[in-house]
Parts: sequence; structure tokens; C-alpha cells
Amino acid sequence: MKRLFCFYFRRNILILCKAMDFVMDIRDRVFAATGKVKADTIFFGGLLINVNTKEMLYRDIAVKDGYIVGIGDVSSLKGHDTEMIDVTGRYLCPGLMDGHVHFESSMVTLSQFAVPALAHGTTSVVIDPHEIANVLGKAGIELVLEEASTLPLNAFVAVSSCVPATSFETAGASINVDDIASLIANENVVGLGEMMDYPGVIFCDDAKLSMIQAALKERLVVDGHCPALSREQLFGYMCAGISTDHESIEYEEALEKLRLGMKLMIREGSAAKSLDKFLPRLIEDGVSLENVFFVTDDKHPSDLLKGYMDVIVRRAMELGLSPMDAISLCTLNAAKHYRVDHIVGSLSMGRKADIIVLADIEEFIIDSVYASGRPVESFVPSYEYPDTVFNTVEFDQVTASDLQIRSNADKDHGVWVIKVVPDLIVTEKDTFVLHSDMDGILMPDVENDVLSVVVIERHGRNGNIGASFIKGMGIKNGAVGQSIGHDSHNIVVTGTDHSDMALCANTIRSMNGGICVVNNGKVVEKLELPFAGILSTLPAAEVEKKLNDLHKAVKETGCTLPAPFITHSFIALPVIPSLRLTDMGLFDVEKFSLISPIDEIMD
Repeated sequence: MKRLFCFYFRRNILILCKAMDFVMDIRDRVFAATGKVKADTIFFGGLLINVNTKEMLYRDIAVKDGYIVGIGDVSSLKGHDTEMIDVTGRYLCPGLMDGHVHFESSMVTLSQFAVPALAHGTTSVVIDPHEIANVLGKAGIELVLEEASTLPLNAFVAVSSCVPATSFETAGASINVDDIASLIANENVVGLGEMMDYPGVIFCDDAKLSMIQAALKERLVVDGHCPALSREQLFGYMCAGISTDHESIEYEEALEKLRLGMKLMIREGSAAKSLDKFLPRLIEDGVSLENVFFVTDDKHPSDLLKGYMDVIVRRAMELGLSPMDAISLCTLNAAKHYRVDHIVGSLSMGRKADIIVLADIEEFIIDSVYASGRPVESFVPSYEYPDTVFNTVEFDQVTASDLQIRSNADKDHGVWVIKVVPDLIVTEKDTFVLHSDMDGILMPDVENDVLSVVVIERHGRNGNIGASFIKGMGIKNGAVGQSIGHDSHNIVVTGTDHSDMALCANTIRSMNGGICVVNNGKVVEKLELPFAGILSTLPAAEVEKKLNDLHKAVKETGCTLPAPFITHSFIALPVIPSLRLTDMGLFDVEKFSLISPIDEIMD
């Protein structure tokens, strides 16, 4: 009893101290704003982009302890030690915000992700860490929240709602209602992450509805994920309290959701892009953009290093948006949705001093970036991770025979084929006729681009191996494999030869996670991703260099996909139409059930 009392006493003291620090921070800002203490920094001479009133005004900005404490004539806030930053002839723009991203797709840790994000003017992100959650569970999300609290990047968290995404795959962990209730108490949590299990919502699964209720009770938002959903099913999905979607496939679908009151996330990521498809039509139809904002969902390291949300702002202007509207969709609109516009989203009194200094607004040319009033170049990643995150790949070595599909010997068989589509994460359902050899093994048809594909359970749970066939990868010789397999992150391997595929899988096992390309029985390139089997702790630039070598290697196998590893990583995702493969087998998303890889009607 004494020990329990001491625990609660210490916890309450920590809460009280934190509350006192918060009050003192507010007091300091109020004192600074009213001239009782002087500003740390003043930006003077610039043209402020005011997304609140859609005006551009010459205004100086005073900053104290990372927050804006004066706008306009701030001469009274200048002190002897105040740093004066001359931005004459330039524009002061709010830091940009990505309204929905799985930072894990960058293949680097959150700290390493923050470096290029900040450099390109993205000072706030809303992350759904369900890639890490599918491997490490609640502890993984807690680790992300802890790391986020150490960064100059505002990393808000939407707690992962579907871990695993379905019951038709094996994840490394699960998130339940009690976990959700515990996690949403964190001050950096802004909502419940995308509810991918839309059948669970529509058919009123108690667990899913309880998760939604827990978030709504705390006045948090609930993000959606409902491709091709319409009419009564969409009505039911929205009536559960879900308020956004980023998975619309066609413009008419996106417009219907907007008209019904959903917030539309226009996604422009590395794997899936809808900006060019949706934005011109929205402008042409005169649709209000108040409930629209930009997201990436997934950002590959090569794209992240070239640019982030700034790239979307530029493209939006090219497609017809005014600079003010393009910036608003990438700042205030997203901040309002997540109810953090009192912290970020505009250059306003009491908000964080996240400022992009632009040399040119029409071209959105970034001169410099400040996070909480400090230059982003001063940030150096230093967060240390526990050893547990580096030992998550657990499966027995495989042989070629483990990866084969067998049927009657020396016979033609109709098979279902997963057809991948370049630059999209949706797949198509196809069929093909393959001939089995004298041992009954169904062999790939390389000439017609029908290859073998397997998903190997890697969390040490059951040793499952799902096998099927795939079209669209274009590989002529060898195999490609990776431990990034959304969302449960089992091992995904595609190839022309089962021996090469086995070598690929076993190499990933020896690396504790990563990407591997095999050709003619030899490992030609590999990238180690030891953090949860999906991330590197190296800087994004170093990971990108390795990825460039991997892309050259996979191109030499004949693969012509523009983003082969991203496309490959989504083969195992059973919540996006139309045909997927998990460790449990071939999955028909429309039927929401497992099916045999051999088409019984054709066979």
C-alpha cells in the first residue's frame, strides 16, 4: 500500500510541476507581449502572409521563447539582447503542415525525418505511426510520442486504430480499446488514426466503435480511410463520427464526400497522387476549399530530400490556386481540422514562431526556415533508442520449396493474379493460365510478366507463408524482397525463380530487416533497416544513396515501375482494392475474404 501511495504521489507531483511550467511559460509570453520583458528575436521589414484574413501586410514579428508575442509595431519589445533579423523584400509565411503521413515510409527514424522536412519548410506533421505500431504495438507509439517531444518539428500523433488492419494477416502486435484510451491522454495526440476497417464500422464491430467513442469523448477527431465507399455504406461510416478521407479514387467520389461534410485530404505522396486529378476539377466547379487540405500519406526518402509540402504548394499554384489559397490549404486548414490552430497554422499572436522566409511567393522560393523562432539548421538528431527495437525479425530460414504453389502435375491451371498499377496503391484482379511441371509446381511465366510472390510471417508468431502470382513488376530475372509490407510488415518477396526468392528472404532475415535484390543467385544490393525491420537510423541522404543503388539493381532485373519498392510494399495491404496477399494467403478485398490462388472456375 505504501509503494502504491508513493507511485501516485510521484506521478501527481510530476503532473503538478508540468502544469506549473506551462503556467510560467504563458506568463512569460504575456509579459513579453505587454512589454514587461523583451523579445528574443524580431523579424523586421517583411511582408506577412496572413492566412486568417487572406491578406499580405507589412508587419514585423516579435518572438519570445519560441512564440509570437508581437505583430506590427514591435519596437517597444526590442531589448539590448534582442536579435534583429532583416527580412526586407521577403515574405513571412507560416510553416507548412502535412495533415497525414506515415513517416516510416521515409525509411528513417522520426528524428532523421525531421531534418529534410524542416529544411523544406514543413514544421508540423500529423503522423499515424501504425507501421511501427504493427511491429511494436502500444510501446512503439509511446516511443514515437517520447521522441516527438524532443524535436523542433511539431509531430502531432493520430493514434493508430487498426493494428492489425484486418484479421486476415499476422502483425507483430495489436492495439485494443484500452490502449487507445491510454494513448489519447498524451498532449501531442490529436485524434484517432485512419479507420481502415470500414466493414468493421459499417457492421458495428464493438471494438471499432468503442475506439471511435473513446476519441470523440475527448473531443478528438477520427480520420477515415474508405476508398470507393458511397451511398448508404458511406452514410453509416460517417455517422460513426469519422470526418476525413484521403483514399478517394475518382473525383466524383471525393466531391460526394465533401458534399456530405467530410474533410477532403488531397493526397500527393510518393506512392499515390491525386492533386492533378482533383484540384483542377474543384477549382473549375467553384467548390469551396475550406474543408480541403493537403497530405502526403507516404513520403519516400528520395522525394523527401527533393522537397516536401513546399512541392505540393508549388504544384497547386501551377494548377490554378492563388499563392494565398495554396498556402492556406497547407497550413491553417489542416491545423483547424486537428484543432491545433491555437498552436500552429498561422503567423498569429501566441502561436509558435514557425516561419518560412520566402524570397519569392509566386515560385515559393524558400530563403530560410525557423522553427519556434530558431533556424532549423541548428537541429542535430541525437535521440537514443532502446535495444528492443532492433530485434524484430523472427522467422526460420526458408527454402525454394517453401515458396512454391503445387497442384496436379503437368497440367494447365487458371490462377488469380495481382496486377499492380504504376503510381497507384490500388491493384487489379487478373487471371492467367500457368502450366505445372512434372512435380506439380506452378512456375512463373516470365515472358508474360506473371511472377511468383510470397508473404512470409516474420514476427515469430506462426511461420505462415502466403503465396500467389503477380503482374506488372516487369522483373525478367531474379527477385526483390523487403520487410516493409504494409501494414503488418511481414516479408514480401517477388521473383522469377524460387531459389532466388529464398536467398532474398534469408538475406533480409540476417539483416534484421531491410530491402534486397537478388540476380542469378547472388545478392547484388541490399539496405539494412534494423529499426523494427522498417527504418534506418542513418540520415535520409545516406539511405537515399543506398536506395539509388537498389533502384539501379532492380532496374537491371527488368523492373520498369517508377517506384518499385513503394509499390511492392503495398502488395500485402488487405484494405485497398482489389487483390492482395498476406501471410495467410490471397485476399479478395471486395469479398473481404481469403481465396485460393488457383481459380477453381478456370481450373
